[in-house]
Amino acid sequence: MKPRSLRCMKFFLTLFNIICILFGLILMAICVMNLRERKSRPEQSALSRGVLSFLLTLGFCLVVSAILGCIGALREHVKILYVHASFFIFLVLVEVMVSVGGAVLSAWVGGSSELRLQFYKNTTVDDDSNYQSFWDKLQIENQCCGVDGPQDYSILHRDIPPSCCPRAHPLREGGARKHLHATCLSERTYYLKGCEESLMQKKTLKGNIFISSGAIFVLLEILCIVLAFWMARTIRSERRKLQQNLQAHFES
Repeated sequence: MKPRSLRCMKFFLTLFNIICILFGLILMAICVMNLRERKSRPEQSALSRGVLSFLLTLGFCLVVSAILGCIGALREHVKILYVHASFFIFLVLVEVMVSVGGAVLSAWVGGSSELRLQFYKNTTVDDDSNYQSFWDKLQIENQCCGVDGPQDYSILHRDIPPSCCPRAHPLREGGARKHLHATCLSERTYYLKGCEESLMQKKTLKGNIFISSGAIFVLLEILCIVLAFWMARTIRSERRKLQQNLQAHFES
């Protein structure tokens, strides 16, 4: 009869590795969907695609390592458990290094310079509608106006566009849209928040969710590492005891 502690470790290690497999598959699916979406959006940066590619690779390695953990736990294979724990140690080190490096890089590199350059390019180039369509989409999706606010348009002696007005922008070009746009400007019902602030709020929210999820999952990986080493040592100890008992039985 196997000891209860070994059965408990076997159960929990298998359960935690199944959770890791599911998390890895979800991460890979999200990365694949985002990579396909970014192909149709040329304005997205190459860094974002690089981060997604890294997360896709990380998810694949996580799934493979967790599958090894399930096999090692179910078959009580000591060597596979050690390999599984070693892979998870490597993944934890990579995750921690990348997280620290990403935090330092985010703090060092300013995020608004490219957005500001894009805005001034939009307001100074009249013959290219791509810039205007980009900002129309950005402002209506994020419910913002300009970089720091609608005053950015007045500084450059430009009219506030209909995309800053929530009631005017959804309408097609025509008299109704012009009337609502004029009413929006006269009553000042346009968006007052700048796009830089809106994007930073979204980025902060996503960052907090990502950091919280990552911290919880790193703790789960560390728990799997501890359980794998503990289970491997327990299996070795039980096998030694069984071998000693058998040897004593035959000698007697």
